Amino acid sequence: MFHLPCNRKIFEIILDLDINGKNIDEHIISEKLGNECEDAFLNILSSTPMANIEAYLEVLLDYGIKRELQNLVLTIGNDIEMYSGQELYAKLQTLSQNSLINETGTIFQIENIQNIESKDVEFICKDWLPIPKRTVSIIASPGGVGKSWMILQLAIRAVKNKDVNKAFLWLSEDPKEITKNRFNKIKNDLLKFNDTYINDNIDISDSPTIQIIYEEQRKSKVSPLFYQFKAMLDKYDLIILDPLIAFYGADENNNADARQFMQLFTHWANKENKTIIFIHHSTKNTTQSRGASAFVDAVRIVYEVDKLKNKDGETIESSQREVKLTKDNYGASKYLDKLVFKRDLFPKKIEKQTQIHYEYKDF
Repeated sequence: MFHLPCNRKIFEIILDLDINGKNIDEHIISEKLGNECEDAFLNILSSTPMANIEAYLEVLLDYGIKRELQNLVLTIGNDIEMYSGQELYAKLQTLSQNSLINETGTIFQIENIQNIESKDVEFICKDWLPIPKRTVSIIASPGGVGKSWMILQLAIRAVKNKDVNKAFLWLSEDPKEITKNRFNKIKNDLLKFNDTYINDNIDISDSPTIQIIYEEQRKSKVSPLFYQFKAMLDKYDLIILDPLIAFYGADENNNADARQFMQLFTHWANKENKTIIFIHHSTKNTTQSRGASAFVDAVRIVYEVDKLKNKDGETIESSQREVKLTKDNYGASKYLDKLVFKRDLFPKKIEKQTQIHYEYKDF
């Protein structure tokens, strides 16, 4: 993949250090390189940030493929009169396949099933709202139902139960002071948890969101900020992003764009052991996720949340919310009594004589 001699030499030094279990240090590399490649090495250090290494690898692989195909065309061009059109096509296909497999690396891994360690799916919050680890989930609801209360309680319970070490919530629709107020009410009054380590291991942000996928000249592109975003969240194993659409800058109803967006997160979750939850708005007058079906197709579990209603469809004032498990690829239902259930999310208003006060009720 390395076309330039200095780049190839730098990589060979790094590879040798890694094989021999030595530290990969820029001073050691510089000493082994000598003067001839010093400028090239300094240029690489200054222009290739570690946070963006995956994007760099993709570009490097793409350039390598283009060079190989260019060489194939030139090779066949010298002998073009010696072959029929079908023979040339077959030769090009064979050379191209061999080149891509042998020279540019593998595009996916193949393993014998006997060599793979068997593991069952792990969940967080199994006794309250089971969410599978190492994958992406969606919680969908209409506006004003109390999604932020629900996900705060989820994070508190996950940390309390030691299901996760650290949780991060990007709650872009609520000021951080409001979120802190809700956090205190849930932790201290609703759940009555007094563990200080819960506070130590939950971080939040109300900063303006970044668009991971955006449109440019009618094409969707992955923002380079995605790799910095991943690096900043490296220490968290539970990541909750609210709402999904705030991180998505392409056509909400385009399945191809939605699939590309979701693949970034499902790959990240699986590769780096992250439990990622998107909070998603539902379509009007329903609890179903809005936008492209690829959003729901890509996740392994979907919960829909709504206010309680009577048999006539009228909303009931309550501290509880109705939760439906509408997609369950990993068997979360085994931890639940039913697929439609209720959860206490926030204080219940109680009228007593002429006074109204708040009662905090345990689940």
